[in-house]
Amino acid sequence: MPDTTHPPEQLSLTTPWATEHRPFYVVSKGKFLTLWILSLGLYQLYWAFKNWKQFERSTGEKQWPVARALFALFFTHALYRQADAQLKRDGHDFQWRPRALATLFVIGMLISNLADALSRRNIGLPITDIVSLGILPITGWITWLGQRALNAAAGDPEGRSNARLTPLNYVFMAFVALVLVLALS
Repeated sequence: MPDTTHPPEQLSLTTPWATEHRPFYVVSKGKFLTLWILSLGLYQLYWAFKNWKQFERSTGEKQWPVARALFALFFTHALYRQADAQLKRDGHDFQWRPRALATLFVIGMLISNLADALSRRNIGLPITDIVSLGILPITGWITWLGQRALNAAAGDPEGRSNARLTPLNYVFMAFVALVLVLALS
């Protein structure tokens, strides 16, 4: 039910109703890329979960967000199709290629997973480690390009409503840094 305490022209993107009923998770470019890189790509799990959870919340349809996040390789195309459909329903002329971006995401994640698996078995070192780390900013950028469309479909193209890092974000980044330091020592 819409917020009746504010006239529609005064309804901001940060009102609880607007945030709760957005079809997709919104995040700014700076926050997204910071969390992606500093979490060594683990943010992807949270990102996929939040998008599917938000989509489930807005549509009322059961989506199994945890499973869709864990198996994002199989569900990113569907997520981007939903965003594209939403953009078209809302009459937005957002220029993007959802199928190509989702495919690039899948390819990037497959390369990353393969390099990680080989590295864990001491195969191809140090090349597999370099590939694993080198693909990280590339997959982050590809996923950010998709996130731009998700933001637009959610009515917040710049992601202003979720631009600040939270204390939990800092805790997560510190944890990843600690794990990295321990792994390198």
